[in-house]
Amino acid sequence: MSPLAAKQPLKALLTILLVLSAPAYIGFHTLLYLPRRLRPRPGWSLKTSIATTFLHLFYKYVTVTQLKPFYANAKKLKDRYVLVPPGPASLYKGIAELDPNIEPVPAPAIWFPKPYNKDEDKLIVIHFQGGAYVFAPDPQEAGEPAAKIFKEKMGATTFYPQYRISRTEDTRFPAALQDAVSFYRYILDQGVHPSNIILSGDSAGGNLVLALLRYIEEHKRADEGEPLLPGPAGAMLWSPWVDIGDGAVQRYKNSNAFRHDFVNYDLLLWGKAAYEPSNLNTAKESAVKAKPYLSPYEYPFHSQTPIFVNAGTAEALYEEIKEFTKKMKDVEGNSIHYMETKDAPHDVILAGKALGFEKEAEDAVIEAVKFFKVIYK
Repeated sequence: MSPLAAKQPLKALLTILLVLSAPAYIGFHTLLYLPRRLRPRPGWSLKTSIATTFLHLFYKYVTVTQLKPFYANAKKLKDRYVLVPPGPASLYKGIAELDPNIEPVPAPAIWFPKPYNKDEDKLIVIHFQGGAYVFAPDPQEAGEPAAKIFKEKMGATTFYPQYRISRTEDTRFPAALQDAVSFYRYILDQGVHPSNIILSGDSAGGNLVLALLRYIEEHKRADEGEPLLPGPAGAMLWSPWVDIGDGAVQRYKNSNAFRHDFVNYDLLLWGKAAYEPSNLNTAKESAVKAKPYLSPYEYPFHSQTPIFVNAGTAEALYEEIKEFTKKMKDVEGNSIHYMETKDAPHDVILAGKALGFEKEAEDAVIEAVKFFKVIYK
């Protein structure tokens, strides 16, 4: 059931209040944060302090009003817009068939900076957006900063898919995983060799990348003949949400990091409740099989794909991302590279430009490129 603030007329009143109060809110915090000792973190610049505080307010608003997700505008984007059809039914096996009421559907995506050209574009980054599985920011505005860095530092064209957001019973897990499978298969069908594909995801998008990698691993066993999907060349995880489980809720509740990061506790609770299967806490075998896909933190796995992980030391998910990386490194055969960005809040690849961490985001991509080159030299 939607909260009262998500319904009219209260939602409209809260929206008006946010718009009208924003200048005063920013002005007040600008004065408040002039002395460094009063900033959320001493190492933050004035820009970082103000931007993070305002983003925190915005995502509180998103959570309270359950702001509708933004979708790609086909008319505006023209040939950069793609409506990706589902693949053949045989592509969706096992966990992808968890709920008979959740089936693969067409889903939109955007090319950055221009449509794919097989004669010009070699490396493709498939970047999955964040939003706790319940919110999607404007894809043009959210996708452009990361795509720009991927182009400049990797020479890559970015494919920015919009998987289903969990707002209804038929968009719970495994809806987003089905979409991820469809998007990946679509890029392969364009003639792009898997060795020229890098998966990327920020926050919940990072969780989805891990789910896709697990799915690929689970369906490459010899008893199934040919692999269902070939593994990509690499994966980049940006502040990944690695635990959508009950244990995480308690950790988040006791964390002081939510006091200064722009990600808020209630947003993650909403995302968890909306995304996890409705029968997750039952003894059903299907529910048990779903848990590793939701919480790789609790269920590390073998990945044939090299994985680069970035986390900010000032973000709310920092400790669990660091611990998750250690667990993945301990799995025999895994190739994992972990990089911390000092004093960075959540998700530098998405919010780095707004928060004053654009150079750090660029440096992280450069580090990822170096890692992949070492792996494949």
